Amino acid sequence: MRRALSLLMYTSFGLLFITHYTQAQKSKVTKGTAKKTTTQNPVIMQIGPESVTLADLEQAYKRNMNRKNISISEVKKDSVMDFVRLYTNYRLKVLDAFGRKLDQDSAVKADIEQNRRLLADNYLFEKKLVEPTVSQLLQRRKKELQVAIIFVERPTDTVKAWERVQRLHAIVKAGADFERIARDSSEDRETGNKGGLLPYITSGRILRAVEDAAYSTPAGQVYPNIVIGRAGYFIVKTLKSEPRIKVKGSHILSFMTNPNDSANAIAKADSLLGLLRAGASFAAIAKANSDDASSKEKAGSLGGWYTRSKGMEGGSGDVLHPAFESALYALKDGEISGKVWTDYGIHIIKRDSTKEIDLEEERDGLKREYKRIYFEEDKRRFIDSIKNSFGWKLEVPVLKQLTTLTDTMKIMADTNTFKKVPNEIKTLPLYSLKDQGSITIGNFIDSVKKQEFRTITASSLGITRALDKMTDPKVLRTATSTLEQEYPEFGTLMREFRDGILLFKVEEQEVWSKLKFDSLAARSYWDTTKTKYKTDLKFDFSEIYVSSDSLAKALRDRLNAGEKFETLAKEFTERPGFKEKGGRYPAQTTKESKLASMIEKKQMMPGDILGPESFERGYILLFLNEIVQPREKRFEEAIPDFAPMFQDMVQKRLTEDWLTRIKTQYPVTIQTKTLESILKK
Repeated sequence: MRRALSLLMYTSFGLLFITHYTQAQKSKVTKGTAKKTTTQNPVIMQIGPESVTLADLEQAYKRNMNRKNISISEVKKDSVMDFVRLYTNYRLKVLDAFGRKLDQDSAVKADIEQNRRLLADNYLFEKKLVEPTVSQLLQRRKKELQVAIIFVERPTDTVKAWERVQRLHAIVKAGADFERIARDSSEDRETGNKGGLLPYITSGRILRAVEDAAYSTPAGQVYPNIVIGRAGYFIVKTLKSEPRIKVKGSHILSFMTNPNDSANAIAKADSLLGLLRAGASFAAIAKANSDDASSKEKAGSLGGWYTRSKGMEGGSGDVLHPAFESALYALKDGEISGKVWTDYGIHIIKRDSTKEIDLEEERDGLKREYKRIYFEEDKRRFIDSIKNSFGWKLEVPVLKQLTTLTDTMKIMADTNTFKKVPNEIKTLPLYSLKDQGSITIGNFIDSVKKQEFRTITASSLGITRALDKMTDPKVLRTATSTLEQEYPEFGTLMREFRDGILLFKVEEQEVWSKLKFDSLAARSYWDTTKTKYKTDLKFDFSEIYVSSDSLAKALRDRLNAGEKFETLAKEFTERPGFKEKGGRYPAQTTKESKLASMIEKKQMMPGDILGPESFERGYILLFLNEIVQPREKRFEEAIPDFAPMFQDMVQKRLTEDWLTRIKTQYPVTIQTKTLESILKK
């Protein structure tokens, strides 16, 4: 277990440190690489051939300590010096691993290659797909749009639906009233009844195809193409495109009990408006007169920040009534509206404050949403585009020929699935790469016998999926082959993985393989510390357990009359295996026994009798024979107590001896005065 934990610990430890200096290649670690240093970026220490600058140390500290936005000069001197020692020891161990040529070990190479494949694919998707897409979505989030749609369902008979949506699209493009056409013809009645109007949107808040259309269309215009969705067709018009801002607002509500009798509400609102225009405090008027119970105690405040496209912040996402929202956004900070009518009554609205959108605050959440909803679909298209650029080609006629000879309802594992495929067509290429060979029908049939393909159906879609599973790794291996050159930070990441693996290997040789439990040394350690290890307080007791309350009471009476507990226990206890023992338990601690805990809680003394007490599904009587006081543990008893500390002591000694030896080969020089002068700043 300790060795397994060590692998996790040291691999992670290696990953946390960033080394921006060039590592000596293979076993050639005797020569350093010149670094660009300035008075602002001096060399802080020399570890063998490695020069560590202030920038190196600071970046390592930020990554390892998760302090991204702090300068090392702001950190306490003791903390920095502790980190310097930790970092120095880490680099010394890695240098020693190179000196032993562990980087040339076949197992290490295999581990590094396995890690690279995993990291490279994810890194490629992140850099080429996720980050650009999320950045585009964030740019869109600077705006929020008001959009209207006309929706036509796509039933089984798609021809009629397509013809219908084409006619409607032509009509609105020619200048017909979009709102009227939406009310008359949209098959989504919820939006159709509103003239096709949607609430304000921003990126990531609506079907992506509709979003793409809306953001690419100037305000006031209809998108030139019909948008195809899974459920049907959309005609999209962008009505407004406005900067996305956050606002806070307050209001005073004059509630109308009867929509047909608004005179009282109007009179109240006019009266309050008069007071406000005369200089009365909005907060005081709201507290005293607003009919909105949820906001009046907050001086009329609606609460947190609000945006038209996302609603109220704080998890609720509540959206304001359209008339209220329009009035709020028409105001400037500090301005008060006139009478605004909604279904609730008459509002007097004040815009309290405005705040710009911080897009970076939304990046992580948007990325999670993108990965959850769209990433897999986009990844498939992305890999296919790489395949096309490399010349990979699905031979569609051959695929059709194969499916006509295949039972497409069966899974690939079924022996009868490809039974009718004749040998003469098994040489036909099913998937090919120009000038680099192909996957033939025969190759494919042989390959799908593997476990990872066995449950896929042999339909055209299933065969295509299986071909992707076969070819994607090859394509990605080629696509990621130059990541280190294209992205230096990926090279750094891979060096960290490599160093983490080397660190574990060299630790295994120098520490863990030597960390055996030496009984003689352990006994010497125990001799100096044995007074620390004592047994727990124990209780030696006997029990009579019976299922009858009346019997338990009768037995207690007999005990009170002087009969012996052991005699009655041998006759009456119903606890299996305890009659012959007279109900007596071996001495137990409160950690081991609920009965012992009961005795301690009741503060019983030897000779005391407890009960009857309800316990489990019956009743018990307890007799305390003896309280066994703690004593000093014998060597064998104490091993579990001191072994971890003893092993830690041995580990530290082995590590210190090892580091002392390494330093003779790779001397360490720390520019203490330079570092201290920086820390004083």
